[in-house]
Amino acid sequence: MTERTSKKLKQKIESQLTQKLGLLAATAIVLGNIVGVMVFLTPSIAATHLPWNGWYMAAWAVGGGLALLGALCLGELGAMMPEAGGDYIFIREAFGDRTAFLSGWTSVVITFPGSIAAMAVGLCFFQGPALLGNWVRSPILTLDFGSYYYSLSGAQALGLGIIAALTGINHLGLRLTGWVQTAITATPLLLVLTAGIAVFFVTPTGPVPPAVALVDKSPWLGLWPAIVPIFFAYAGWNVTTYIGGEIKNPGRNIPRSLILGTGLAVVAYLVVQWVFLNGMPAASMPNAKFVPAEAVTRLFGGWAGHLLTIVIALAVMGSLNATVLAGARISYAMSGKGMAFGFLGSQSRRFGTPAAALWIQAALAAVLVLTGRFDELIKYVVGVMLIFSIVTVASVLELRYTRPTLERPYRVWGYPYTPIAFILFCGAVLVFLWLESPRELLWGVLITALGLPAYEWLRRRSDRKD
Repeated sequence: MTERTSKKLKQKIESQLTQKLGLLAATAIVLGNIVGVMVFLTPSIAATHLPWNGWYMAAWAVGGGLALLGALCLGELGAMMPEAGGDYIFIREAFGDRTAFLSGWTSVVITFPGSIAAMAVGLCFFQGPALLGNWVRSPILTLDFGSYYYSLSGAQALGLGIIAALTGINHLGLRLTGWVQTAITATPLLLVLTAGIAVFFVTPTGPVPPAVALVDKSPWLGLWPAIVPIFFAYAGWNVTTYIGGEIKNPGRNIPRSLILGTGLAVVAYLVVQWVFLNGMPAASMPNAKFVPAEAVTRLFGGWAGHLLTIVIALAVMGSLNATVLAGARISYAMSGKGMAFGFLGSQSRRFGTPAAALWIQAALAAVLVLTGRFDELIKYVVGVMLIFSIVTVASVLELRYTRPTLERPYRVWGYPYTPIAFILFCGAVLVFLWLESPRELLWGVLITALGLPAYEWLRRRSDRKD
């Protein structure tokens, strides 16, 4: 694509997606997309490898630093190409249509619908009983036809409702989505910061889970496997690049939102882990049933456990809302370039949102909710997600070399060391995943490769139209 064609396409997209987000809402979307349920599920896993308080906190700081490296790199790409589509756009400009299509294919077909399904059902299954009762985990519909048996739980049904509600909010306009995201994100953030201050004035009470036997090895050997789940807990720092054409003054606000949102997430995560460590030492975390609940109950009493349920629910809702927002922009962008069905590029005439892409995404997520296979699919594409993260950041290096004259309102700090450091670390994580779970990684590559015949068919179809 020539620079002139790219500029015309950018102007076309910006004229269609008319509503714009300011820096505050964009930052809230980044923060909300990062801060999800993983920050509450990861402590016991990380502490298994690092049962020392100082090293445990160091692992969370390192993970946050790596997320910031990624945000810095994506800031340059997002400011340079503020269009809908995010990674798909950047990879296409740097490495061509085929590689970009495979990235978009995986995101549109599995990653985003699967993430939406997993978060919606997980929210209802884990937080639902405390708020609505145990019926949430029970079957509400069963079908039995001889050898075929199907069961639909209350969590699945509620998950379908949440997906429909958040998709509807996103359909009604970007400003409404931004307001909802800001409110959802601000509430748990304020509660977390308040808890971080309050721990200085309370003394934990009650039994502590038994400590694990401290392993006789260097903490450096445990740092690596601990950082892997922590790194994925920070995932989502690139979300505003998916809505680049819908952000005010994108050359300034996209990199600012990525850096500010990720930075705030790092602070929030460190405060959360500090609170947990005040509730119980890292050596006790592997033997706790659920670290957050036991830690805050020891610090603040039983009422804090109920409040934590609400905090987790709001955090997951914020991440879910941001995922719905971002995911639809990928198929929308692919349609605009002839790499998806044309109807996916249509917008709501009244609200200026990619309505068709939003509801198709919701339909795919709903199918995954009904089948109950979303967790397995997400597990298969985790490695592929990491591969395309490497390719996306590598786009910074490639475009600096091949397209040096492109206007860059923001240039990544510490270039070229920043993108190289991120790529090397992600490559090391990929090697670790291969050694630990080669079968899942191979399945992810296979699922991605299924996009190749789809790409060839769409390319020929587009050529015939031209």
